[in-house]
Amino acid sequence: MARKGGEWPLHAIYLGAILLLAGITLKSVESFTLTPTATRLLSRHAGPSTDTTEGAIQSIIVENTDQRHMIRPRGWVGWCLLSAGAVLVVHGVILKVR
Repeated sequence: MARKGGEWPLHAIYLGAILLLAGITLKSVESFTLTPTATRLLSRHAGPSTDTTEGAIQSIIVENTDQRHMIRPRGWVGWCLLSAGAVLVVHGVILKVR
């Protein structure tokens, strides 16, 4: 039996709920500290090339120490995710009611 509006309203509600939870998480923490393994992975794939002086120094430091990278999300990112999640949830509910 087909639902009114198809499956899209449910997808919008689920995606909105996930974005709301991500926004709440980003607003509730000040920073995230990565494990040394994750720091090495991030350094290899997103850091400067080892051909440069900065990249070579960073590579030596990260590979030979238990250096941990700390991520501090900007305040607006949490608000953006909360807003987008709220819009999607409301949109999904409106489409489901029609």
